[in-house]
Amino acid sequence: MPFNDPTLLFTNAGMNQFKDVFLGTGSREYSRAADTQKCIRAGGKHNDLEEVGMDGYHHTFFEMLGNWSFGDYYKKEAIKWAWELLTDVWKLPKNKLWVSVFETDEEAFDIWEKETDIDKSHILRFGEKDNFWEMGDTGPCGPCSEIHFDFTEKGCKPEDVNSGHEEVIEIWNRVFIQYNRKRR
Repeated sequence: MPFNDPTLLFTNAGMNQFKDVFLGTGSREYSRAADTQKCIRAGGKHNDLEEVGMDGYHHTFFEMLGNWSFGDYYKKEAIKWAWELLTDVWKLPKNKLWVSVFETDEEAFDIWEKETDIDKSHILRFGEKDNFWEMGDTGPCGPCSEIHFDFTEKGCKPEDVNSGHEEVIEIWNRVFIQYNRKRR
């Protein structure tokens, strides 16, 4: 259970332990962090409980990895480093990678387009349901940019991304916490 946070009944996101930093009410001695979190799907916002057993990638128990910056780097570096890790270090085929950005996040779209060598037709815009992250009805939130891998034999189509297609799955979600939703 989250310590000293009456807005959360249980830890539902890797950023919970840094919530005070994102809200500007706390600080850390460091400007970067990485974590691993064991997760279990439960009912509620963004928990996908109804998806368990309906496809091959929504599991009841999974591990989430996170990396965080507290004013040290932001969208440009996060996007470029994710692309570098996937394509230069892990050597994933670039033609199998697709990215999605929040529909109004021009900054993230421009970074993908100008700072990486992704096929420009593989950069797609989606709305709040797919590309805006929030931990609940209140609290830190913001646009996100997901990276999807195409496992299909002949190559997927843009409409296969974020569609529930079992062979086109999200492998990375870059969340850009830049807002504090006080209430809907």
